Amino acid sequence: MKRKHVSHHRHQAVRVTRTAKPKEHYLVVVRSWMLLVMFALMLGLGAVVGTYLNQQSSANTPTVAGVQTEAK
Repeated sequence: MKRKHVSHHRHQAVRVTRTAKPKEHYLVVVRSWMLLVMFALMLGLGAVVGTYLNQQSSANTPTVAGVQTEAK
């Protein structure tokens, strides 16, 4: 009968590699900033258009010394 030899090999430590979480976090930050900028632009555009429409509607209704008169 053949004898079994004892092997003295040691197991190598498993290296832990990090996943791509910082990249994913970066994308979340970029998306949130893009959403914030788009929201601010929409608010600004709405204010400009609202001011323009208000000026156009007030130009059509005549006023005298701050009192609104009815056009016949």
